[in-house]
Amino acid sequence: MSKTYKFLNAMLFSDKIKQLRIESGKRQKDLAKAIGVDVPAYSRYEHGERRPKRQQVLRLARIFKTDPNELIAMWLADEAYSHIAHDKMAKRASTLLTSMLSGTSPENTDNQIYPTEPDNTAAAAPSVMRDMIAKMGRSLMPHLEHGDAATVMQRIEDESIDCIVTTPPYWRRREQGTESITATSSAEFIQELLLTMAQAWRVLKPQGSLWLNMGDDTTGGFVQGIPWRVVLAMMDQQGWRLVNEVVWNKTTTSPQGSQDHLRKVHEFMFHLVKNDDFYYNDEELRRTFALIMRNHVKGRKKSEKIEEHYLLPEGGHGLVPGDVWTIGVQRSGIAHYCVAPDTLYRLPMVATCPRDGIVLDPYCGTGTACRIAYELNLRSIGIDINQQYINQARASIEQKPLSLF
Repeated sequence: MSKTYKFLNAMLFSDKIKQLRIESGKRQKDLAKAIGVDVPAYSRYEHGERRPKRQQVLRLARIFKTDPNELIAMWLADEAYSHIAHDKMAKRASTLLTSMLSGTSPENTDNQIYPTEPDNTAAAAPSVMRDMIAKMGRSLMPHLEHGDAATVMQRIEDESIDCIVTTPPYWRRREQGTESITATSSAEFIQELLLTMAQAWRVLKPQGSLWLNMGDDTTGGFVQGIPWRVVLAMMDQQGWRLVNEVVWNKTTTSPQGSQDHLRKVHEFMFHLVKNDDFYYNDEELRRTFALIMRNHVKGRKKSEKIEEHYLLPEGGHGLVPGDVWTIGVQRSGIAHYCVAPDTLYRLPMVATCPRDGIVLDPYCGTGTACRIAYELNLRSIGIDINQQYINQARASIEQKPLSLF
């Protein structure tokens, strides 16, 4: 017997998607793959044990060819119902909720029949036009936007980006008053970053990849584990899947005065995807890595050693790179500011962005990711809240072919 709201007599969201699946003749396996989850996870959606994300609901609406607004409304109602259904004040809470949404004053009428439709006379909230990709056209010149990452990303169409490569601001590392995230605690920092990562999920194609470079921080002398806390939250709350955690060995760092801690010389680069059917060009990755290593050999001192096996031909392309990348940092002309080294962004792009693809960097800084995308003949979008960085990014990219290395 179908579950119903006790006082609204409405079908639950979980029942609705089950009904739509049966009517469409689709299998749970097909739908699970389409929205980027495994079959047990999707089954829990139909049993009301877990809730899908909003973008997954929109994708289901497209698959079922049903009204997306109606399905989202039911999904939202389900969330509210799950919190108040078994409370003795549920009816009163429903009255208050209805009045908040309609802009009217609640009356003390616990026995009334509560409306299920919103007041159409209420002013509708302005919608965001998602047409950035369409407006970009086919130009290879990077499209640079000044503004907050999560806000600007709302203008990017659903599932339109092939590859996201980014280095978010460090929490409490740089206090120049120019950072996108201004949280005062690590917990707030993680939540703010998760807002951007939710938008990243929405705009990324099903076969796309996200490469997230993050450094950690210490409080009271103890490591906070922020990169892993962010990634685990992305996996648990948003559905991301972790392919690799790359250790970036920076080779040179600022000296640290602590006498009871090791000198920190690494950061993490996480490769995350939405499902197991992601684009990956292993051949081009190995070829590019071999070229980079050969260039390093030419410029190294005689006393330096290098992993020569990377240079040996395996089908003409060298071996698969390991998950520890030794790449020196790059200084910039901005005080207290280092740019991400080219190699750190180039390898992810050649591996996971197809030809004619689009790259996004929501925290683009001075535009390293966009410049490399341009060199690789890829379209790109860069976003940063600092206008000075945007200006410098524009100045660093010329409308002419650039050398690969």
